[in-house]
Amino acid sequence: MENNPYAPPVQASQPLSPPGDVFFFREGDFLVVRDGAVLPTVCLRTNEPAGEGSWRMKVGIAWTPPWVFLLILLNILVLLIVALVTQKKAKITYSLSAAVRGSIVRKRGIGFFLLLAAVTLFYFGITSSYESTGAYFLGGVAALIVALVFFVIANPLKVVKHREGWFGIKGCSKEFLETLPVYFYPF
Repeated sequence: MENNPYAPPVQASQPLSPPGDVFFFREGDFLVVRDGAVLPTVCLRTNEPAGEGSWRMKVGIAWTPPWVFLLILLNILVLLIVALVTQKKAKITYSLSAAVRGSIVRKRGIGFFLLLAAVTLFYFGITSSYESTGAYFLGGVAALIVALVFFVIANPLKVVKHREGWFGIKGCSKEFLETLPVYFYPF
């Protein structure tokens, strides 16, 4: 029998697409999930078994197409409306160790404190004399920006991809990802 030079190459080492009953798997450095996924009872960040004091909860995740954020150049209200319409959402269940959860709570607490400081500085900017108004508003804007940064970095997982109901998530430890099945699903 003769080899056909026009036949597509055979890639035996490439894993198959996920079957219909799979709700999560690993693809490279990504955790890939779909709506309703219940992940193993180990911490996603440290791969420690979920024990006493760990956190396990059903959490909503969302992905917004990156092009939507360019709409801030038009109007923030337009950005919010288009983001809500185009956003893809899912609910997944996962675990975090007590140490990782404590770190998240601290970051969110700092963000909330800075948000209160920003509101307070804006209030003083409105009610103060003309000479100090600019300093209060500048401090309020700075506190607001830093608060938003803390809220963003507090999230343990970041949804970076979406395709046909599957979400590509970054933020899991390599050790955790190595315990998951591998499938090929091109984003």
